[in-house]
Amino acid sequence: MTAPAGPPVSGWRLLAALLLWAALAAVLVAATVLGARLLAPGWAARHPADLSAIQLAGAYVALLVALLLAFGGPAGLRDRLGLRFTSALDLVAALGIWFAALAVGYVATLALAPVLGQPRSNAEPLLRQSFDPLFVALVVPTICLLGPLGEELLFRGALYGWLRRRLPAPAAIPLTAAVFAAVHMLPPLLPLLFTFGLAAAWVRERTGSTLNSLAMHVTQNTFAVALTYVVLVST
Repeated sequence: MTAPAGPPVSGWRLLAALLLWAALAAVLVAATVLGARLLAPGWAARHPADLSAIQLAGAYVALLVALLLAFGGPAGLRDRLGLRFTSALDLVAALGIWFAALAVGYVATLALAPVLGQPRSNAEPLLRQSFDPLFVALVVPTICLLGPLGEELLFRGALYGWLRRRLPAPAAIPLTAAVFAAVHMLPPLLPLLFTFGLAAAWVRERTGSTLNSLAMHVTQNTFAVALTYVVLVST
C-alpha cells in the first residue's frame, strides 16, 4: 500500500478545522438557543426536542463549514480529503465490506458485553425524544446523511490523511478506527464502532476515496435509524 495521492493533509489544517468547528458550533448553538428564546419562547418551551435537533444539525453544519474553510473549499475536500467518485464497483464492494464488518462487529460486541456492558442502539435515546414531524424531519437527515458526511471527512479524510503521511497503513488504519470509536463515548458499542472504523479506513486506503466510506457510513446509520424506529413503534 502507498500513501494516498493528492496534496498532503497537514497538521495545521487538521488543527484549524477542529478549532474552527468548536468555535462555529458554539456560535450556532448559542444563536439557536437565544434566537428561540427571544423570538419564539412559547414554541421553545413546548418543543425542546425540536430545539435539540436544530442544535445537532447546526453542530454538523459547523463541522462541514470548518472543513471547507480549513482545507480549501470543495476542491480541497475532493483533492485533500478524497471526496470523489472512483467507480460503481468500488461503491458496491464498500457496501459488501460494510455488511461483513457489521456482522463481525456485532459478534464481537455480544462477546464483550459481560465486560463492556449490554449494547443498545446509540440512536435510541435521541430518536425516542419525540415523534413530532419537525423533529423527525430534522434529526433523520442529520443522522443518516449530514453526520456521516462530516465524520467521514474528518476521520477518514483529514485524520487518516494526516496519519497516513506519517505511518504505514497497518498502523494508520487501526489508530484511526480507535479514535473514531473512542470519541463516540459508548463503551458497549466500542467493538462495533472499532470494526466499522477498520473497514471504512481500509476502504479509504484501497480506493483513495472517502465517498466510498461515506456510502458505508450512510448505510450504517440509516440501518440503525430504521431498526430503532421499528423497535420504538412496536413497543
